[in-house]
Amino acid sequence: MREHVFQTFCAFFIATSTATAFAASSPTTDAQLTQVLAHGENRSLAAIAALRIHRGAVSYQYVSGFARKDGLKSTPARSDTLFRIASVSKFVTTIGMMQLVDKRKIDLDADASRYLGFTLRNPDFPNVVITPRMLLSHTASIADADDYVMPAHHTVSEFFDPSRHKGMATYHFLPGRQPGTWFSYCNLCYGLIGTIIERVSGERFDLYQQKYILTPLGIDGGYDPALLPHPERLATLYQHTARGYEATKDKIGRFIPEAPADYKIGTNATIFSPQGGLRISLDGLYRLAQFVFGDGTVDGVSVLSSRSLQTMLKPAWTYDGHNGEGPYPIASYGLATIQLSGATDPSGHPTRPWNDYHGGIVGHLGDAYSLRSGFWLNLKTQDGYLFIVDGFPEDGQEKPGKYSSFTSVEENIFNALSLAP
Repeated sequence: MREHVFQTFCAFFIATSTATAFAASSPTTDAQLTQVLAHGENRSLAAIAALRIHRGAVSYQYVSGFARKDGLKSTPARSDTLFRIASVSKFVTTIGMMQLVDKRKIDLDADASRYLGFTLRNPDFPNVVITPRMLLSHTASIADADDYVMPAHHTVSEFFDPSRHKGMATYHFLPGRQPGTWFSYCNLCYGLIGTIIERVSGERFDLYQQKYILTPLGIDGGYDPALLPHPERLATLYQHTARGYEATKDKIGRFIPEAPADYKIGTNATIFSPQGGLRISLDGLYRLAQFVFGDGTVDGVSVLSSRSLQTMLKPAWTYDGHNGEGPYPIASYGLATIQLSGATDPSGHPTRPWNDYHGGIVGHLGDAYSLRSGFWLNLKTQDGYLFIVDGFPEDGQEKPGKYSSFTSVEENIFNALSLAP
């Protein structure tokens, strides 16, 4: 019975694959990724969408699995299928922030309180300002704690209400950690960034990002599933448990807008999930890669200055063995970018995506609602490694990587793409 089920899954994945080789066929890479899809975890994954860029152009693409299941009916995943991409969203959110830096409306090293409209201070260091640069680089001494999304009719300032004390699950500061000296990955910081974008621009975060970032870049997608230009392309995210594929996000149905009609701009952009809520496709990630390779310009359209983009890409924090924490392969972090230098991360693993890796890649990972994503670029060679993987098991049940803090699935995808034409 078990063998029959496995064969059925394999047949399904192969039948629904839309793998395409643009420069040369790669049956070996196809086979590797199909094996990851069917057997990378203890239970088969829902979908893999992966792209290899070589010298700035697509050299290999693989898309297989399903985007949605409705009873016995499955909708195949495609290169234009929109997935909630998790923390790769931070990179796109930061482009919006850096546009305002370009316009001299935001100073990265000023007091963030100036832009938020309330005083933001770690009580242990009341005289040390917390800056936008610290928020973007996860060095602001702020913690996600119990949650990092505030309901729509509340304000982000409530996260830091004086009634929330040390020792409480709702306390959002890191005790004893001076702002600017300690790395601790923080999603709430990007909710604050989204709120700053609103207050400074005077526009709602999701609409600002659509108008000034996604549309100019030619990227289909958005932060609010109820307002997507092509909602029929949206994937449901799934977790594969012993009970089968269980929807975790963007379940098929009617979506209610994230912002109520009376939402007050500049009070609480966490409702749009600036840290992880962007819905984007593999095609969209490729457009984003072209933006980076074009030094802030795509198809003659300038979206961000070269100076601001380079500020995002260069390290703002580097692990020295005593100045940070976290489970991810992060030993160097810029402004919403991870530099895979090969150095050891806080978990004690080398930050290398494949065995014979020699450095040079920068980008970001994503991990939420049983989806993993990767947006990784080598700026010098204009090579890229982009992927979206849906259908992981419950949190903590993923197979760990053999030599890094990436999961086994991520390592296997990196290895396959690194050997693609």
